[in-house]
Amino acid sequence: MFDRIAREKSISKAASASHISQPALSQQMQRLEEELGVKLFERSNRGITLTKAGEVMNKYSAQFLETYSDLREELDNLQTYSGTFRIAATPVACNYALPCCLYKVNHKYPNYSFSLNSVSSNEVIHRIERGQADLGFIVGKIQEEKIVCSPAFSDKICLVASHGFHIPDRVTLDNLKRIPMVMLNEQFSSYRLLRQYLDQQGHPVEKFKVMFQLDSTESVKSTVMAGHGVAFLPYITIKKEVYQKQIKIIPVTDFDLNYDVYSIYHMHEAKENQTLEEIVKYFISIVSKSIC
Repeated sequence: MFDRIAREKSISKAASASHISQPALSQQMQRLEEELGVKLFERSNRGITLTKAGEVMNKYSAQFLETYSDLREELDNLQTYSGTFRIAATPVACNYALPCCLYKVNHKYPNYSFSLNSVSSNEVIHRIERGQADLGFIVGKIQEEKIVCSPAFSDKICLVASHGFHIPDRVTLDNLKRIPMVMLNEQFSSYRLLRQYLDQQGHPVEKFKVMFQLDSTESVKSTVMAGHGVAFLPYITIKKEVYQKQIKIIPVTDFDLNYDVYSIYHMHEAKENQTLEEIVKYFISIVSKSIC
């Protein structure tokens, strides 16, 4: 109910949508505030706003709801003898590499339902460790006890621009410092890899003309295709646009940045269920050949 109020910014709207009275909902929120010992809402004629404590609660409420949903799903599976195979992957792998692979796996195991979630590499690892995901895909290799880590596929980082953008057919990193650039933000592994690589080459990101950083690959591509600048992006995310000649790859002298994506799963979690172990092994065996 707190989550709904935070989204609606109104107790009355949340109460109406939930088919309960406004006083009853207000009392529930009052009890929640008393239990936590903090004030969650500021109430005014213009509606509801969250206090600082309310913003913290709002951040964790999403995690609570997702965990509760996973709990209900697992309990339901015990009753129906069906199963849900949960995959957690970095945004690039989730959105550009795995959907076609997932289609093949689902075709082979039709009695299972499959969920695919986009999260950071660190969160993928945490979900595997906590048993909240059956299979994960991360950038880079890890060595953790009881977690099996195997190469899944490789990709490279490319500089791209629109076909109408004024830029030489080949550039150096020094040339690039004078050209407007758009980047993904620090949540993306590809950005962190790029930043580390440029630092090692003696060309820190701060020396480039970065106009802004965005929180999605699609928004970066849209900016590039509109002719507003260049961008470094994983090849897997731009190969369709390159094929359709919406953008072009610009070779960069002395720049060669490849990276590896690894699959991970919890050794004991898989072995406790023979079908689950079969799905994990089949998924890993076809992923490099089934990328969209």
